[in-house]
Amino acid sequence: MSIGAPPRCGFLNGGGKMGALMRAHDWSTSALGEPERWPEVLKSAVATCLNSRFPMVVWWGPKLIMLYNDAWQPILGETKHPGGLGRPGADSWPDTWPIVGKQFENALKGVANWSEDLLLASDRHGYIEECYFTYSHSPLIDGNGVVVGVLTAVIETTARVLSERRMRALRDLSKATIEAATRVKSIEETCQHLLGILCSGNPDVPFIVQYLAEEGGCARLIASSHINSDLFPSSIAFSDSNDPWGLVYALTTREPRVVDYSEPSLRLQGGQWPESTTQLVALPLIGKSPQTDILGLLLVGVNSRLRLDEHYLDFLKLVAAELAGSTSALQSIERDMRSVRAKELLVRELQHRTRNLLAIVQSISERTRSTCSSLEDYAREFNGRLGALSRAQGLLSREESKSITIGELVHIELNALAAGDLSRITTGGPTVALPREAVQVLSLALHELATNSIKHGVLNGTDGSLQIHWRTIEAGSPVLRLEWIEGRGTVAERIMPKRQGFGRVLLEQALPNQLGGETHFDLRSEGLKCFLQFPLESKK
Repeated sequence: MSIGAPPRCGFLNGGGKMGALMRAHDWSTSALGEPERWPEVLKSAVATCLNSRFPMVVWWGPKLIMLYNDAWQPILGETKHPGGLGRPGADSWPDTWPIVGKQFENALKGVANWSEDLLLASDRHGYIEECYFTYSHSPLIDGNGVVVGVLTAVIETTARVLSERRMRALRDLSKATIEAATRVKSIEETCQHLLGILCSGNPDVPFIVQYLAEEGGCARLIASSHINSDLFPSSIAFSDSNDPWGLVYALTTREPRVVDYSEPSLRLQGGQWPESTTQLVALPLIGKSPQTDILGLLLVGVNSRLRLDEHYLDFLKLVAAELAGSTSALQSIERDMRSVRAKELLVRELQHRTRNLLAIVQSISERTRSTCSSLEDYAREFNGRLGALSRAQGLLSREESKSITIGELVHIELNALAAGDLSRITTGGPTVALPREAVQVLSLALHELATNSIKHGVLNGTDGSLQIHWRTIEAGSPVLRLEWIEGRGTVAERIMPKRQGFGRVLLEQALPNQLGGETHFDLRSEGLKCFLQFPLESKK
């Protein structure tokens, strides 16, 4: 080769790992032949593909021979890479070809097409996998105007599609829980109804079974959906040594248990998919109150076309938390119903209180969802706010004659979140009894202020101090004024939130509206000053 001459197959130079793989590939076994003899339009398309950081594929000729770049290689998985390089696409994608083959036929006729979040179940890792893609097929045209191949730009959207589907399932379950509180039905009937809603059209819960813990150290099967409940024990003792389903483990350790199932004589249905379920998860149902013992457990089938990764397991834990809350509320209603002869009046009052409580939980859930970008963030924020609500409910469970003071509420929230490290926090004020309707919203407000300080404020480090003081003001009737003041020893730049979060909405809208008071929220780089003020006389 003379000096200054272009290198052999220069269009394959660069292109990352796939460029190197193409240069080393034995093209004599491919219908394409040696790369230096490829048509110019193919060389140009491959060079564009290899040098793009976006997932791209070149499908060449009537057989649609597959050539792709580094960004598209992970989509293939280990079953299709590198064996699919230089081979007809139908050989590598037999499971999706009934769908995409027709799209390629149109593209080869010169008609470009586009698909968004399309389900293309395929074998990429040794099993048929539920996966979604957004992509376009564009005809490749040579100098004579003839369509000679197809260029595809594609991105996998599986993670987003699954996350959105799971958030919808949690929303629907939360809504159904609130609606169930308006009906006078047994706990078995209500749980059966909720499980049916959860399984309906939801590949992530192909079937589910619920057990209810009872006195004497045992649990009873009370509901199931999309599975024959006779396959599972009707009751289990916490002391049982035979535990093939992981039920006893979940009950006694209060931790999830993943069970692999491979009994050839009995297939467990896979919900929407023809493949049978081979994994199950036993999840404990635990109340939010520290005094609450274990409520029972769930046994959930795993989507046969997905791996049980941490995101999937987090979703199932959130399902368990939602059903634990509804089960606890239903048990409370049933206990109170059994203890009164004025049954009709009590049912109406309990339904009213339950609807109010569940409406608060739903509001927290929806607002938390709107400000969280992932299931992990949602689980952390949602559980923290439920904890604050649970602590308030614990105080409200006292007899009406026993007062709840502002000082008591402040110290409960600080001790719950500051893990005992209160050295830089000073509190003080008179003993002031709160109206009972103020306890829930004020507890959530204190939780949001403390959580924000732990994340972004003075409780995030060792610099600065926090002062929480309260006093009463006589303005015709007594008014409580609470002051939350954070001060930094060293002024630091503070990143202001781009949108109004749950805490700001609670402090600036919900608290004034519910308590008839006012708030002042002043957030600066040197610290936060927040003042809450509301009348102490009950609105009832």
